[in-house]
Amino acid sequence: MSDAQKILCIEDNAMNWRLVQRLLSQAGFEPHWAEDGLRGYELAVELKPALILLDINLPGLSGFEVATKIRQNPSMDGVLIVALTAKTMRSDRETALVTGCDGFISKPIDPFLFVGQVETYLGGHRDRLEQGREGAALRQFTHQVVEHLEAQLREAQEGNRKLLEAQGALEQRSHHLSRLLALSKETFPLRDADEILTRVLGQLQVELRLDRLSAYRLHASGAYFQGGVWGPGGFKETPTLSMEQPLTEAVDALPRGTALVNAELRQTALWERGIDLGLWDPRAQALLLPMRDRSGEDALWGFLAADRAGQAFQPFEMELVALYAGILQVSLENAELIAHLDETSRALGTSYEGLESTYVALKDAQRALGAQDRKTALGGLFLQMAQRLEQPVRALKEESHTMSVHLEQAGSQPPTEACHQSMESIRKAVAQVDDLVRALLRRAGQVEASSPEWIHLHDLLRQEVEIFQADGTLPPELSLELNLQAPRDLIFGVFTDFSDLLGHLVAHALGGAATRIQMRSWGGKRHFRLELEDNGGPILPELIDQAFEPLSGLRPESTDPEPGRRPGTGLPSCAQLMTAYGGSVQLLATAEGSLVRLSLPMD
Repeated sequence: MSDAQKILCIEDNAMNWRLVQRLLSQAGFEPHWAEDGLRGYELAVELKPALILLDINLPGLSGFEVATKIRQNPSMDGVLIVALTAKTMRSDRETALVTGCDGFISKPIDPFLFVGQVETYLGGHRDRLEQGREGAALRQFTHQVVEHLEAQLREAQEGNRKLLEAQGALEQRSHHLSRLLALSKETFPLRDADEILTRVLGQLQVELRLDRLSAYRLHASGAYFQGGVWGPGGFKETPTLSMEQPLTEAVDALPRGTALVNAELRQTALWERGIDLGLWDPRAQALLLPMRDRSGEDALWGFLAADRAGQAFQPFEMELVALYAGILQVSLENAELIAHLDETSRALGTSYEGLESTYVALKDAQRALGAQDRKTALGGLFLQMAQRLEQPVRALKEESHTMSVHLEQAGSQPPTEACHQSMESIRKAVAQVDDLVRALLRRAGQVEASSPEWIHLHDLLRQEVEIFQADGTLPPELSLELNLQAPRDLIFGVFTDFSDLLGHLVAHALGGAATRIQMRSWGGKRHFRLELEDNGGPILPELIDQAFEPLSGLRPESTDPEPGRRPGTGLPSCAQLMTAYGGSVQLLATAEGSLVRLSLPMD
């Protein structure tokens, strides 16, 4: 469409605009709409329409003022302005022509004539003032402008008054909230319930100029409500209210978040019941604010009741009462909680002292029992070791006898092969006896085992295995295979470190249903490697990943029907020990069980 077909309608009535839009669109024009005078002027400057249909009675800028503003803009020369007015007086039409309108169309518009009227003005028709009427029309326009300005001034004054009232209300609320914030900081450290009640209710009474203020809360027993009334002398207790008292039952029945005030309270049965209890004066304005349990159970925690003569309570004052009630409730609960914690702390302190003395006594008893158990255990161990020494000692006797026979028969001849075999058997038996005796003495504490020394790891492994078999740690039916092939096994360290290490590894292997354990060593010149493999059943991958974490044994066991085997609780200690010696440890899953691999640097 061309610019000549653009028509702007400045109209605040949407129904009138829809009618104009439909008629102009059907006639082939391009209609545009603005619903107030200022937006209409801006859109007119932007569109430069061929014709502007201008409603006279617009909010803000009137139609006359918009027309005057458009005619003062040089860029709007040639734009036609046709007034849409319901005013039929001659003076109103003349005023429209004086302010710059080229004509006018009466409202309500006639759908059958409207398009024709628009086309007539677009075709060049213009309405003219009668000669000599310009002055009267200008005076009429000036009068209307003055009236409009006076109306706007009155609106501005009214708006300013409302702003001042709102500012005063905001300042008052700010004052209340500042005092409320200061009160919350003051009451937070308080522990005495009476002092909390006195401070909170005293300030509330001053803030709202209350004549009477009562507060009730549910007793810890849950059987009745205890409370008091605020007066010049402070907070004074009043008779208790039972759970079955009609007032408390009615307050408890109120929905959560309900607050009754002024006439709303007077219309309930609570009003008369409160008067009977002395909560309100019959001639006063009153309020009732229930306080619910903050745990979310919706039980009645307590309630506030107050009254004052004269002015009714305002909504913001009820909001303030709710805030004070919240501070009161939180402060009292906080004081009770801290008092309970103090009592618990004192009780724990007393219990701790008792536990400490008991612990000392238990440690003494443990040492005594340990000494006795040690004697008993060592006695049994010595008996078992004596039984294991019986065979190598018998071998020594037999081989010594055989050796003597061979020496007598040989005379001055060189030793025979049988002599050499007997000597070798004697050497092995002596070594076996020596290993068992050394291990036994270490276990009995007769040989220092906690100081660094040069240790042959293979000898240590054999000695500890002998002890494990002797004391029953390794059951007789368990198949144990030793394959110690490492070329270097001499290391400088603490004997008990490696004996404990082997104990943790054996305990891990026995943690499943193992019937076979294989222990093997290998390595080169720089490393000693030891593996201990068992057939005690598989371990879940996620448990393998956690096997060396500190305190992994404290994790809760799986609740699955088949949780699977767990790693030994001593494996974290193995990892710490290997780290101390610069080595490493791994836990691997095998087809039938698990394999623990250790690597120690030998430099």
